[in-house]
Amino acid sequence: MDRSTAKLMREKLNAIFAEHGIDGYQIEIGNATFDTARVTFKVEVRENGAASVEERDLQRYADFYGLDPNKIVAQQGKQFTLHGYKSRARKNPWIVLDMLSQKQYVIGDDTAKRWFGKDAS
Repeated sequence: MDRSTAKLMREKLNAIFAEHGIDGYQIEIGNATFDTARVTFKVEVRENGAASVEERDLQRYADFYGLDPNKIVAQQGKQFTLHGYKSRARKNPWIVLDMLSQKQYVIGDDTAKRWFGKDAS
């Protein structure tokens, strides 16, 4: 088993669960560990519409750091909004979403304060 095989298997599993999922629930195949003979995937199942851990943590930490989670910022030809907070990430805990491409990126505290800080009016 190698990385490319595990990646291909994850894509196939995501496709299977997308087509034959459980009504009312969202299933996501996460990171994998593998050796020469097997692969183990993390599987997350949550109710449709339920916020992820990162999205829930965003509400708590955005207020603590004085950030506006509803603010939209234009940078480098893209429009970003705060999407989540990874409490275990030391250097880049903030997840931002490019609203045009729907890609996620991570940024550090200083960038988050500069982009999404609440205006002192």
